Amino acid sequence: MTDKATRPIRSDETLLSILETLETQSNPSISDIAASVSVSKSTVHNHLSTLREHGYVVRSERGYELSLRFLELGESVRMDTEIYQVARPHVDALSRETGLLINVAVEERGRGVYLYRTRGDDRIRLSTRAGAVHELHCTATGKSILAHLPDDRVESVIETHGLPERSENTITDPAELRAELQEVRERGVAFDNEEFGQGLRCIGVPVFDERETVIGAISASGPATELVSERFSTELPTLLQQTSNRIELNLRDY
Repeated sequence: MTDKATRPIRSDETLLSILETLETQSNPSISDIAASVSVSKSTVHNHLSTLREHGYVVRSERGYELSLRFLELGESVRMDTEIYQVARPHVDALSRETGLLINVAVEERGRGVYLYRTRGDDRIRLSTRAGAVHELHCTATGKSILAHLPDDRVESVIETHGLPERSENTITDPAELRAELQEVRERGVAFDNEEFGQGLRCIGVPVFDERETVIGAISASGPATELVSERFSTELPTLLQQTSNRIELNLRDY
């Protein structure tokens, strides 16, 4: 699960740490980066010069920042993902029909990654940022995927990432999570009842390939005050299952 290198290359690790610093800090200077990465300013300068030469970093009066080259790379990766290509028109239609934020997510290295997010109603001010990473145990897409992974994979995810508490409703006990995943398998639907964040509810269903292997999940998110009663428990799960079925059928012909 951790995919740790047996003989890691120190310079590569330094370069990656610099990139991660540029991602998390706003326009840091060479001194800022050196302090964050714990290397000399000359080392940082050499790495930044190389990155700038190849178009991965730009420099402004305020400092350094990642270039849009990473957007190109990310979009290339996303476009090569079958579930994104096939699911996008279907979740767009579902978003227009429901007015909710509809998500397409996959699992990578024990975490969930949103490939696509579309919001049908401007009144719902939820982030539509693709590429965001989230825990599997406290999200509807995450639980939809976890429920259909082999038991040893589930245990590895728990061991590697733990069950961090995101709200007072988050499941943080492994035994309770296993019981929840069994229920998800039985009903075919996962619920996030303000587990990822207070005031937010979400319903998710898995997406399978032709070998019945789970390859991702789709979900509908919205304010907890609006996702209530049959809309939360019956109406939206049915719509999501219908959409997932259409995606799966189209995946077979992709």
